[in-house]
Amino acid sequence: MLRSRLAASRRRKVRRNGYPRAAVAAGLVFVLLLGAVAAALAVPAGAHAQTATAPAPTATPTPTPTPTPSRKATPEPQAPTIDSPPAGSFIGSGSTTVSGSRDAGQEIQLLSPTGVDPLCIVAADASTTWTCTHVQLPSGPTVNLRVVVTGDPTLAAEQSVAVLAAPRIVGGPTGQAASNGVVRGTAYPNASVIAELAGGQRCTSTADGSGAWACTFAGDGLASGPVEVTAAQQSWFSLPSSSNSSSPVTLNFDVDAPDIPRLSSPADSARVPLSGATYLGTGEDGAAVTVFAGPYSVCTVVVAGGAWRCTAGGVVAGSYQVRIVQQDPAGNVSAGSPAITVVYGETSASAPSASGTTPLPVPTADGDGGVESTAPAPSPESALPTPPRTKPRESGGDVALPTTGLGGGWNDPTPFTAAVRPPDSGFSWLQAALLALGCLLLLAIPARLLSGTITRARAGRPLWSGTPISGRNHPRDDFERAPTVLVNRWLLVGAALLAAATLVMLSGPIGSRPAYLRLLAAVMIALLLVNAAGALVPRWWSRRVLGQGASVTFLPRYLLLVGVMALASRVFEVHPALLFGLLGSVTIAADVRPERRGQLAAVRAGSLILLAVVGWLLLAVLPQAAGFAGAFGAEVANSVVLAAIGSAAIVLVPLGSTSGRSILVWSPPVWAGLTALAFTIMFAVLSPTMTLGRGDGTSTLLWVSAGVFAALSTGAWAWQRFVSPAVD
Repeated sequence: MLRSRLAASRRRKVRRNGYPRAAVAAGLVFVLLLGAVAAALAVPAGAHAQTATAPAPTATPTPTPTPTPSRKATPEPQAPTIDSPPAGSFIGSGSTTVSGSRDAGQEIQLLSPTGVDPLCIVAADASTTWTCTHVQLPSGPTVNLRVVVTGDPTLAAEQSVAVLAAPRIVGGPTGQAASNGVVRGTAYPNASVIAELAGGQRCTSTADGSGAWACTFAGDGLASGPVEVTAAQQSWFSLPSSSNSSSPVTLNFDVDAPDIPRLSSPADSARVPLSGATYLGTGEDGAAVTVFAGPYSVCTVVVAGGAWRCTAGGVVAGSYQVRIVQQDPAGNVSAGSPAITVVYGETSASAPSASGTTPLPVPTADGDGGVESTAPAPSPESALPTPPRTKPRESGGDVALPTTGLGGGWNDPTPFTAAVRPPDSGFSWLQAALLALGCLLLLAIPARLLSGTITRARAGRPLWSGTPISGRNHPRDDFERAPTVLVNRWLLVGAALLAAATLVMLSGPIGSRPAYLRLLAAVMIALLLVNAAGALVPRWWSRRVLGQGASVTFLPRYLLLVGVMALASRVFEVHPALLFGLLGSVTIAADVRPERRGQLAAVRAGSLILLAVVGWLLLAVLPQAAGFAGAFGAEVANSVVLAAIGSAAIVLVPLGSTSGRSILVWSPPVWAGLTALAFTIMFAVLSPTMTLGRGDGTSTLLWVSAGVFAALSTGAWAWQRFVSPAVD
């Protein structure tokens, strides 16, 4: 009984414990079945046959699914590129070609740097490159080129280039094709502009802050007739390159002043009303005739058919001298007509009387023929005319009125008003330093070697020694008393300064305007400052520092050198001019040690260099020259810079008894340093002349000539130093 119960109890435990095990096993089987179904659904139809024959799923590798041909991977679109022009390059023309790469099927837009419509749109096609030709770009140091893909502005490329297009020639003084030698135009603000005629004659100018420029062709070679004019420009960011030349513009030069016009009515001693007075006369067709009544400019009209007529008023009652002048379309001004006396209104009224034959103001008439304002009289040689104004004719239509003045001209600019570009205008110091090094190696040092070679060949005698070809032909003892001429030293200084200033002015064109009297005074002051730095400063140094007596000696040959340098600048068209401004030197005792003589010479050269630098820095802070005082100050500063740095560079050439020779004997390193510094500053000051070449081969010829000179000088020195002693 007990055994049966125990057996039954064991069967019940087995059944109770077997139920969970069975459930777990069934769950595992179910999960495995679901995994098999899912794998079967994931495998393509063609693979089921392969998996069905496999003996065990775990033993067969998973087959690689075959790609479905209806679905392909799309590559990510790439941004376009700009391959030409390279980033940071300089473009000397306003028109260029821009090109690059892209993905096939992309439409490319080249955006405008000014934010207007795109400069170019390249249609989508199978090509992987794009090109935009004849793209017009504005001038500037940083012009952004940006290309984008149409419809996706995130796909873009951008880079910057420098652009300086050719300047534009507007015309003559009134903006028309007729010109009296004046050429006007527009350029990049503050750029240096060189205008050139077909025959090779040039004139230089500097554009103002708005880009306007004007220069005057002058000289005996200028003749009336049609002539082609081109212009190129250079700015601080283009150095050492310049823009391309502009397209030729034909101007009709007329350098002949018109004849004196005639006044037919009113007659001499006539009485006319205060308003509505009529003036009649004859003149040159197309010229503008201006009627003056004393200080009043009463009306201006253009001559048509050889006759003119105008009606005006606005004159205070009284007696006036009436005269007329005319200005042709080219800007040439006639002399004033003979004056006649005309009574305006009541005779009891008093008014100032005009005298002389030259009109004082320039008329600016309003539409009713009355006087709007008066302006200073123009000079026929005015170099910077203003844009023309218009006045209605009595018969209808607008005509251009010349606005250049007559007479006066004290405020007019001269070639020295803006000769030197300020140091902040941007130029290549590296280029200036390389030019200075070239002059040092090819000119200064070979010149010293050649001079020493010649001196040794002549046994120490100077090249110019020998029998004089002129001078006293009787011994001094023939006179009972040697004749002496006493000249006031201050009178001598004044005469020398006046002569040197006149020679310096010959380095550029000179006109008959009063502005050139102002320039003469400015140059004299500048030369006085240069000589004070080159003579008085070393004299003070010698007495106070070296304890050696010194005196200032006038050297007539220096005055000759002033003229030679000025004329050379004029002949070779060096603008700004390379000048020499010293008139004397500092002399000390002959027995002074060479080191002291060299130190004194170094002080002299250094003071000139320092004066040039101070004057150059002053140009950067001076306001734009306007009016008499502004132009006078600018001319003094420009003349100081040119004369000081030119004098320093020339006296440092180690020839004869110059300062450069004394410094070289004392300390070659000091001489080399001062010479390199002086020539570097000189070439920086003369940067417009050094870099605005027109490709005529002049620069190459100069460097080749310098190389030949250096080779010959060095060869002569080497022969005398090494070969000749061996042969002897």
